Amino acid sequence: MSGIISMLMSFLMMFLQLITSFIGGGGLNPVNPVNPVTPDNPDTSTSMCWPVNKESYISAGYPNYDDGTYHGGIDIVLKSGNSEGEAFVAAQDGKVTLALNDGNDNLGYGNCVLIEHSGGISTFYTHAKSITVAANDTVKKGQTIGYIGKTGNASGAHLHFEVWKNSERVNPLDYVKNPYGDNKPSTPTTPETPIDPADIKGSFTFKVYGWGHGVGMSQDGAIVMAKNGKTYNEILSAYYPGTEMRVDFKTPAQVKKNGTEIPLVEFLCKTVMKEIGNDDDVPMEALKAQAVACYTYAKLYGYESGQAYSSNFAYSGTRVEKAVWAVCSMSKATDKPQARYLEYKDKNSGDYKTAETYYFANAAGKTASYSSAWGGTSPDYLKGGVSSPEEVKKSTKTYTAKEMYDLIQAYAKSVGKTVTLGKDPSKWIQIVSHDKSMSDSVGYVVKIKVGGIEMSGNTFRSKVLNYGIRSQCFTVAYSSK
Repeated sequence: MSGIISMLMSFLMMFLQLITSFIGGGGLNPVNPVNPVTPDNPDTSTSMCWPVNKESYISAGYPNYDDGTYHGGIDIVLKSGNSEGEAFVAAQDGKVTLALNDGNDNLGYGNCVLIEHSGGISTFYTHAKSITVAANDTVKKGQTIGYIGKTGNASGAHLHFEVWKNSERVNPLDYVKNPYGDNKPSTPTTPETPIDPADIKGSFTFKVYGWGHGVGMSQDGAIVMAKNGKTYNEILSAYYPGTEMRVDFKTPAQVKKNGTEIPLVEFLCKTVMKEIGNDDDVPMEALKAQAVACYTYAKLYGYESGQAYSSNFAYSGTRVEKAVWAVCSMSKATDKPQARYLEYKDKNSGDYKTAETYYFANAAGKTASYSSAWGGTSPDYLKGGVSSPEEVKKSTKTYTAKEMYDLIQAYAKSVGKTVTLGKDPSKWIQIVSHDKSMSDSVGYVVKIKVGGIEMSGNTFRSKVLNYGIRSQCFTVAYSSK
């Protein structure tokens, strides 16, 4: 593992602008993707060769996926439908500067190759089944450098291909041209006859597995830990390993939420209530852990940053208020708050920084066990690998077909697309692929088609259903009754 980290750090040092966007472009969803640029003097299409020597097409283009999320390159698959194990080649003469062939996730890219060419140009090939070159090798245009696979964050076998100019992603199609044509193989289809909203009947039922966390604290796990005698400090240390608790002597007494100035205690109570609850089944130590995580997140990202919020919660005299007072070093409402929060030591700068205390549903996620969560990339406390004691549970959520119709149409409108939902609602939603984390028929949805728009399971959960289900591990069934 140390060798991998060293190679990755070397790679990141070569591309300074990659630091804030490297989890994009075929890996994890990007936080701050590099803005696409047009090369000032692009090479002609004949200067690079197409990196696959068989009839192939682009299944996802540059710079965005169909659902509008950033992509940063192009995905290439064979028209035969059998991409796995097929060779891919160097697009131009160059020197291999990164070659990872360990089968690890590697920031979502899996097995991958980076080749440096002349004129500030580099090419990047990812998700390989295997790599046949090593760092510092010199390669020739058209030379086989690996075989197509689906390692890393890939929904199926394909070659993700990027071109970089002066450390910024650029459009690969300014440099390469597909000699086989980019038309996807298709089968004749009968145009859908749109359904009249007045005729919509039936319902969609989702069976949902696991929890909505992938990095950071699981509220359900915190509850179990507290019931097992763990203090809130121990809970936080378990979920954010390597962080240290601090007291913020500059804690604001008042904060602005929804455009209105309110007491910090009110903000924390209403956030804690919405996130973890206030019933007797939630131990005090779990409430305290949630309060620290809420304050830490708000300290880093602001009080309008999207944490869940129970605006009508009458918190005065509740157990939640007592928990908030405890972590704010208060004994009565008039005391000045001095809130506890989490920091970590940045390995590069040596400075202490406020931690990213993810804990709520839109932190993405896998199962109740951190060992199978995707984790983050940096720093250590977001890399996963920490066990969480709660069971993987199943919940059920049902939408009427009319509700689903409205949700799909609203999403399509938000991304500038038009969808025709046909008279058979059972065809509106189709799970394309999942990771089989629960069984051969149940897993975290990787790709799903909704009204003909293909997207990730988490995009469906967040953007279409507005977090109406707790996890992207689900099945869906339509009933006409």
